[in-house]
Amino acid sequence: MPLSAAPEPKRRFIPSKWEKQKVCLSIAALSYYLTFYKVMKIVRAIRQGKILPHKPKTTNKVDVYAIWSDQPSSLQQPPLPPPKLRLPTNYESYNPPEEYLPTEEERKEWEDKDPEDRERDYLPQKYSSLRLVPAYDNFIKERFSRQLDLYLAPRVQRVKLNIDPQSLIPKLPSPNTLKPFPNYQSLTFSHAKGQARCLGVSPEGTWAVSGDEGGVVSLWEVNVGHEVKRWTFDGKINVIDWCPRTDVSYFVVGV
Repeated sequence: MPLSAAPEPKRRFIPSKWEKQKVCLSIAALSYYLTFYKVMKIVRAIRQGKILPHKPKTTNKVDVYAIWSDQPSSLQQPPLPPPKLRLPTNYESYNPPEEYLPTEEERKEWEDKDPEDRERDYLPQKYSSLRLVPAYDNFIKERFSRQLDLYLAPRVQRVKLNIDPQSLIPKLPSPNTLKPFPNYQSLTFSHAKGQARCLGVSPEGTWAVSGDEGGVVSLWEVNVGHEVKRWTFDGKINVIDWCPRTDVSYFVVGV
């Protein structure tokens, strides 16, 4: 038992700098010896023929080429793009509209059919949140079908169609089929002074407004050709336009 309760001094369990240098030197010498021994062992094995410096290449190697990733050369045709995936619709949604959800009769009819005769591989279901959606049952089957599509895709180069732009223009009917043409005058709208410069008709077609060179703006009733009201402005009337809204009726005059 120790005679005192004093803690142990650090010099008893921490080596000095001189001891540390001796340990490092011994470790370095040992590693050098082991490295030299391994090198001499490898050299001795090479001299005895146990280790060959250059192994012959094996001819059983199979070269694998990526169909859609290789850069085409000038003599080869460009690679065909892989078939694209079908875009998702509202049927794939976890919260589809009500009209997409099947009824009990449709569900029973879908279950009675064979898998080959079904239009879709699943029926849409409605979930209140995304965290309640379970795992998809047909995931592995669809991935396998996708790999078959990529492997068995038809290697046919599709050429763009050369369409004449003139063939896209619609053919107008013959003027002879549009006869008889109107050959009489039903109504006449005449200004008292000058020549009319602009005309505007209301959206519902009941009223018409016109302006002349003397600055006179007249409001006409289209059905009877009667002038209802007249306004006079300073200058020539350049533009008259009605408001396109049907719940209000007013026009704008530009002088």
